[in-house]
Amino acid sequence: MAIRIEQQHGEYGGSAILEPIMLECEKGTIDVGDWSRYDGLECYSGGAWYRKSVYLENASASRVILDLGKVVASAQAFVNGTNAGIRVSSPYQFDITKWIKPGNNKIELLIYNTAGNHYSTIPTRYRGTTESGLFGPVTIHFFE
Repeated sequence: MAIRIEQQHGEYGGSAILEPIMLECEKGTIDVGDWSRYDGLECYSGGAWYRKSVYLENASASRVILDLGKVVASAQAFVNGTNAGIRVSSPYQFDITKWIKPGNNKIELLIYNTAGNHYSTIPTRYRGTTESGLFGPVTIHFFE
């Protein structure tokens, strides 16, 4: 999407558009990996949800760890609707012992990238990474 604004005298920068720009997005699917390689997401700085239902025959263990592997750049995990925590650097691991159960389990991850993608659209000295998303491998470890 591209927007062209013919600015009037005195209405420059943020004052050219008086209200926030709102985008309506539909639900969809995306593969694990770098979301900035998809058309329309290369300049997106923000968050994305990853959701998966996991069936466990037996979830009894003294400790259960959800390991997200590689993430760029932060991750918040929810297990069966409960916030399991936020990680802003490696290792992206969460102790989910209290929330995992036998049967179906809903794992939800909210992954945020950096502002580097947005900064690629404007003149700036910041040249942070534009790599974005959940790369994995995502694993659940059971410890006795």
